[in-house]
Amino acid sequence: MKKKVKKFRGSRTHGKGRNDRNRGAGCRGGRGNAGRHKHKYIKFIKLAKAGLYQFGKYGFTRPTEVTKRYRMISNLKKKLRDLKVEGKIDDYTYKFLYSRPDLNVSDLDYILDKLVELGLAKKKNDKYFVDLTQLGYTKLLGGGVVTKKVEVKVESATPKAIEKIEGVGGKVWTSTKL
Repeated sequence: MKKKVKKFRGSRTHGKGRNDRNRGAGCRGGRGNAGRHKHKYIKFIKLAKAGLYQFGKYGFTRPTEVTKRYRMISNLKKKLRDLKVEGKIDDYTYKFLYSRPDLNVSDLDYILDKLVELGLAKKKNDKYFVDLTQLGYTKLLGGGVVTKKVEVKVESATPKAIEKIEGVGGKVWTSTKL
């Protein structure tokens, strides 16, 4: 039974003795969810049945866009590691591509000659032919400047990337456009 407050007005400790002893939530059985498996068990079972409290483990489900992106990046890195183990790419190219989960057109322009040297791209006259799906890339972005004519095969490309590559006389083959 709760003591009457009125008679303790003007008292510093409300009849609880020394002041440092009345900290915490002792008379309430703890704060929050304290004691839900012990002395507050019945209360929480009732709340769980009413749908006001979730009893046991509960958590968070990641959005599908986040899981798809995570899967895409891990597949890319696995593919690059496999190419390095097979000896198809050197350390420099591996580190360059590994640090870029999304490839910009300027990155592609920069690495084209190295890809031809390693046999991952072809060059006919002044035009380059690259299959980015073979490297594990699914997306081509439009960041940067393109200086070389290049024909690219990739799963998806932004309209800006397509515009920049076609602007210098290249072509992009995609299955979907972003």
